[in-house]
Amino acid sequence: HAGVMPIVFASSLMIFPSSIFAWLQTRAIQGGSAEWWQLTTSFLAINSQMGKFPYIFCEILMIFFFSYFWTTVQFSPDEMSKQLKQSGSFIPGYRPGPRTAEYLETVMERITYVGAGFLAAIAVIPTVVSSSMGIPPFVSQFLGGTGLLIVVSVGLDLIQRIEANLLMRNYSGFLAQGANDSKSPRIRSRTS
Repeated sequence: HAGVMPIVFASSLMIFPSSIFAWLQTRAIQGGSAEWWQLTTSFLAINSQMGKFPYIFCEILMIFFFSYFWTTVQFSPDEMSKQLKQSGSFIPGYRPGPRTAEYLETVMERITYVGAGFLAAIAVIPTVVSSSMGIPPFVSQFLGGTGLLIVVSVGLDLIQRIEANLLMRNYSGFLAQGANDSKSPRIRSRTS
């Protein structure tokens, strides 16, 4: 349910530590700081770069955190339960009300866990492969799974909006199977 947002949030926040540690390293070396401080900042700067294990580990943790956070913000089991009850619908085996909300919460947690794992794999696998092959991680980030996921989600969103716009104006739809039907409003408006 979270889409690509957890990856976007995690990637955005992961830029800050590497930038700060690189700046601290530069200041420590230029300022003639103590040797232990220079070694510490060098270690942090190197290990906070994209493609290094600590970076990848932190990115995975952040993707999981933001997946749960974004799903919690976007999906309310109590509200969904209330809407089901008002429309007269129910989930078989669960009484409308709090039991339905508990069930939806449980299902949401399980689906979010699997989805977060999938998002983490999509985000991390190209980085790991590029690091092992000696390709700069920034190349894999743009041409890897995250970029593809963003392009596909934007494309699907665009198609849904076009479809909604066409249906709102009484057209048969963008991807409707009956588009070749002569009774379709789109065809009728062109021929009349």
